[in-house]
Amino acid sequence: MITTISFIIGFIAAYWVYNDARSRGHELGTALLWSLGTLAMLIVFLPLYLLIGRRQVMKTTKRQEPVIDVEATPVNDQIHCPMCGAKVKEDYKVCPYCSYTLKPKCEACGRELSREWRTCPYCQTPAAPK
Repeated sequence: MITTISFIIGFIAAYWVYNDARSRGHELGTALLWSLGTLAMLIVFLPLYLLIGRRQVMKTTKRQEPVIDVEATPVNDQIHCPMCGAKVKEDYKVCPYCSYTLKPKCEACGRELSREWRTCPYCQTPAAPK
């Protein structure tokens, strides 16, 4: 009878130690070790836990890289001219250094064309040779 009561008290103490250790930030393994020690040797581990183990555990976080706000950083708005290789603004229609047409326009409808297109997809006019 006394053995059963002491086991129940030890189990309740071990359960309390486990929950208290987890709530104070201990990892799962550390909390289990404290509770198993308390279950095995209540007279030794419970006072040790109350003196040493109840301290708050400081969570160490990994060093995080700085966050770069994509919307706030200016986009590299320069491209290289395919003809001379000079850096020009992306919105330029003609390279100011070699007069190369960066963004050709359709002669019929005036819309911007890609260099690879042979026909204007908007008005079906053949594109001028580049």
